[in-house]
Amino acid sequence: MKKLLITDVDNTLLDWQHLWFETFSSMANRVFEISDVSPERFYAECSVVHQRHGTSEYAFVLSELPSLQEAYGDKLLERMRPAIDEYRAARRRHLQLYPTVLDTLQRLKSAGTIIAAFTESKAFYTNYRFRKLGLDGLIDVLYSPADHDVPFDTAAIRKYEAASYDLKETVHRFTPNGEVKPNPHILAAIIAELGFEKSDVAYVGDNKLKDVHMAQQAGVLDIHAAYGAAQHRAEQYDLLKKVTHWTPEMVAQESAALQPGAITPTRVLTDTFAEIVPIVLEAT
Repeated sequence: MKKLLITDVDNTLLDWQHLWFETFSSMANRVFEISDVSPERFYAECSVVHQRHGTSEYAFVLSELPSLQEAYGDKLLERMRPAIDEYRAARRRHLQLYPTVLDTLQRLKSAGTIIAAFTESKAFYTNYRFRKLGLDGLIDVLYSPADHDVPFDTAAIRKYEAASYDLKETVHRFTPNGEVKPNPHILAAIIAELGFEKSDVAYVGDNKLKDVHMAQQAGVLDIHAAYGAAQHRAEQYDLLKKVTHWTPEMVAQESAALQPGAITPTRVLTDTFAEIVPIVLEAT
């Protein structure tokens, strides 16, 4: 059996693109109802802010948009409160794991597999999802980028004690600042840090470039979570491209990787995460 499973998070354990689309579009639609800002200007300004902070789910994006600052000044957050509430309500409705993920992780852990996660999503957002989705403790170690800077002291807006925002069982470690997937050197460093040989490792992710190709370059068994990529709708991806923190070069690189035959996965999960069980537990 493979003794260490390293899993991507977004679009592998949960449908991040659907979650992002529902939350962001709910917020944006309410902004359009409240203000006179055009969708074109709104999306363009969001992209600038997202690129500045290196994430497409920057929690304070509305507070940094020039159009809204011009319109509302120091009343901006007060006027945008309904939009923020819409975002949070949509997040509560749509934050969920893919079917079979929870049971599959529990089965692998019971069989003695160590499970690590490696994601590009910032620490706060990933931490939140782990706590809300019951992944704290099922994943042994989480690797993510550290958080971006925030415009004010987060302690002032927190409803609970600081400790309640921490993971209780999963160890949370940070990847090097500014490094993004595909980075086989970071993947190799994670494997070495956890004390495993590459022959004892399987890596699973939905993205052929950032996950499959990276695992192949690092010399570990690659598993493509094809169900994650297959469920994405053009409408969602089109909106994401309008406001993404990705550079044009990153978009072009990913588009090239998606061309037929550009990258061929070694193993494929077609329909559900549960298909990984015999791959990880089979004798080698």
